[in-house]
Amino acid sequence: MDAKILEKYKKAGQIAAHVRAETEKKLKPGMKLLEIAEFIESSIRKKGGEPAFPVNLSLNEIAAHYTPVYKDETTVEAGDLLKIDIGVHVDGYIGDLAFTWCSEKNPLIKAAEKCLGIGIKVSKPGVTVSELGKAIEDASKEQGIGLIMNLTGHTLDKFKFHGDPIIPNKETGNTHAFKEGDIIALEPFTVESNGWVNESAPTEIYKHVMDRPVRLKEAREILLMGRDQFHSLPFAKRWLYDKYSPVKVAMSLRQLEAAYAVEGFPVLKEKDGKKIAQAEHTIIVGEKPLVTTELKD
Repeated sequence: MDAKILEKYKKAGQIAAHVRAETEKKLKPGMKLLEIAEFIESSIRKKGGEPAFPVNLSLNEIAAHYTPVYKDETTVEAGDLLKIDIGVHVDGYIGDLAFTWCSEKNPLIKAAEKCLGIGIKVSKPGVTVSELGKAIEDASKEQGIGLIMNLTGHTLDKFKFHGDPIIPNKETGNTHAFKEGDIIALEPFTVESNGWVNESAPTEIYKHVMDRPVRLKEAREILLMGRDQFHSLPFAKRWLYDKYSPVKVAMSLRQLEAAYAVEGFPVLKEKDGKKIAQAEHTIIVGEKPLVTTELKD
């Protein structure tokens, strides 16, 4: 890997790590999710990065894709499992991490962290997608807990936060072997027994897919913002309200979705309401795997 690119991956990872550390010190029951999101996204920018996606703040049975809505009053309460998924990019090179916060001890959190740790240890050249998934799956079984079976880890590339191949947290038979310098994000989601997520409301996160003709002037402008300002990385509805009214944003996004110009990311919920914990790091594959999002100083 080019040395300059490596430094950008490291910088993005360390910004994410420092923002995580600062956020953990602030968290307490009763905080609004919107306050947490604004703190995290502002901190990323102050440290010289940009959000690679809107921070995900997913409570309890929600696994992913919840970012606060406009004027969101939702709070995190004592005993809630709050998954905080932070993405940072520096010139398109991404650091992606997630952790679970709870005001009380919860075994799912420790289990997720242990599964992730095992996955990191085996992230070496020559290991296959299936072998990596099996290591995480075996770690969950050894602890007597389950995993969300239809959520996966993934590879990363410049301005691409979910690349191929995906990395299921289970044995799949996929013989794709990782190489020295590959960038991967591992993210096991733990539950009391194996679970499954379904798409649910709301959808507050979108990304540019392709340029398409649309009627509304505001829709055309938002499409260009998605492509040029956000570099086709995901953006939040609430990021648009400084410039457009909520009504115009809603109308524009409906037009853009109908034209297949943008993709929406609905909230993902465990189908039976099971509570979920998550842990994630970004790793550069090597004989000694490098965790870019692990706090170094």
